[in-house]
Amino acid sequence: MPASRRTPRPRRQPPELPAVPGGLLDWRSNEHWSETRAQCRYCPELTNLRDVYQRPAHKVCAEEAARAWVEQQNTHYEHGRNEQL
Repeated sequence: MPASRRTPRPRRQPPELPAVPGGLLDWRSNEHWSETRAQCRYCPELTNLRDVYQRPAHKVCAEEAARAWVEQQNTHYEHGRNEQL
């Protein structure tokens, strides 16, 4: 009986980040605004903006933190895949 060959499956690619700057978070609603200024959780500057958890954060700072988190998760994903091979 001839040996059967498995067809290779295409490699899964990690999710890509949007190419448009500022395309990660939509802060158009008023829920992201506060009358009280507080220090951004990512930088030392004061801000009136709040993230989805109502913590002080600039939109740019929050997007950079989200981008860094996604890249870290992609690295962990690739590292785990390489260990399985």
